[in-house]
Amino acid sequence: MSDWGTTLRVSAQVVLADGSVLEGDLHLAARTSFSADVESPLDMLNRADPFFALSLQHGGVTFVSKAQAAVVSCRDQAPLRDPERASAARLVALEVSLATGAEFRGMATYELPPARARTLDYVNGSDPFFTVWADDLTRYINKSLVRLIRPLD
Repeated sequence: MSDWGTTLRVSAQVVLADGSVLEGDLHLAARTSFSADVESPLDMLNRADPFFALSLQHGGVTFVSKAQAAVVSCRDQAPLRDPERASAARLVALEVSLATGAEFRGMATYELPPARARTLDYVNGSDPFFTVWADDLTRYINKSLVRLIRPLD
């Protein structure tokens, strides 16, 4: 019996460090231990677990190494789900270049303490993945595979 029914599925494209692409569904926890909200892809990627499950489009499940996942892209993921927090968040435009040569442009939304609220503080945070979004596409980018980040503001 499979326990995948106890998770929320979110469609995703995963680009690995070698450039290969996987498409399927991420499996997110229905509730996080910190709130009654659904786990986000960013929450799942930033957990300490070294692998995540991806149900492939053409059947089967694969366990993807987070260290080898360069970019995970999902549609229709709100940058900040809590409207009250959105007013306190900073919004910056970024250009991100990966070691593979791939480049992404988009917006980053973050909340940090006033004394440490620079964009550099955001990308230097302890979590291994950060978010850049444009229109309805959100990219979760692995910091360890980034060559450089350029603020566009």
